Formats: sequence, structure tokens, C-alpha cells
Amino acid sequence: MSNNISEQLLEAAEAVILRQGIGNLTLSAVAAEAGMSKGGLLHHFPTKNNLIEALVVRSAEQWRKSYQDAFQKRSEGPGRMSRGLLDYCMTDAEDWTEQMLHLSSAVFTALAQDPKLVQPMRDVHSDLHERLMDDGLPPGVSEAVIAAMDGLWLNCVLGLAPIDQPRLNRVRQSLKEMVATALESLA
Repeated sequence: MSNNISEQLLEAAEAVILRQGIGNLTLSAVAAEAGMSKGGLLHHFPTKNNLIEALVVRSAEQWRKSYQDAFQKRSEGPGRMSRGLLDYCMTDAEDWTEQMLHLSSAVFTALAQDPKLVQPMRDVHSDLHERLMDDGLPPGVSEAVIAAMDGLWLNCVLGLAPIDQPRLNRVRQSLKEMVATALESLA
């Protein structure tokens, strides 16, 4: 039961961040959003930092699960991680944008509160980068895939440029062609 309540509180915190902004994330606002007393919230998350850290851990693990699932769905061989990211993480602009907004809400909140709280996301991103470096593609190819994804993510969360389906399709197709060319060079 406690895990369900903790998850409910994390959902409430995320809702407050997305709707009202990072600056309005207070324990009182989260408790109100969850329909719980502040004391009830404090039982699960004694401090705001504890709450934010839990948000980051949850977001990091969601991202890890996404890229591991993408990896598992691709056939073995060179570029498996890169191909998985392109085929399963960059297909639906609306879904991808929504996921990125939710995942980033925790990261940006942690950066604003205490940058050390971002460490779980750094660890997961480091794991992904290691997997990409060992992806069996020529140097720079897998790095370009993740750099493009990171760039699109920043465009999305900072509102720099909209991520619509045609744009996502163009970027994904260009990256897939680059990966295919790299795979041909290995044959």
C-alpha cells in the first residue's frame, strides 16, 4: 500500500510541476494535489529533497526501461542500441514529447533545488552512453543518434522548437540512413 501512496504523491508532484512550474513545487501543493494532508506526505517524503530525489529516481528508471525495451526489440548485431532507439523511442512525436516533458520535470526540478539530486539520471544516461559506445558502429555514429535525441529533448522541454511528427520523421529517417550506411561499411 505504501508504494501506491508514494507513487500517487510522485504523480501529484509531477502534476504540480507541469501545471504550475518548478517554483510552485511545495510540500503543501503536492499534498493538496494528492488529496492528502501535509503530515501524510511527510510520512512518505520527510523533506522536499526526498520527494525530488524520488522523482528523479523514478524518471531515471523509466528512461532506463524505455531504452532497454528498445534494445530487446531489435535483432542482435552492430548498432542494436542505436537501431532500437530510432525504431522505438523516436516514432510518435506526441507520445515522445509527452514522455520527455514528464521525465524532464524531475530533472529540472532537481537542478533548481540541488544539482546533486540529478545523479540518478546522470547514472542512467551514462549507462546508455556506454551501451552506445559499445554498439559496434564506427566512431561517432551512435554518438550522433544520442546527440540528436538529446537536442530534440532540449528543444521540446525548453520550448525552443516544436517537435511535430514530420520533423521527428525527418530526423529519425536521416539518422537511420546514417546507421544503415555505417552498417554497410562494416560488411
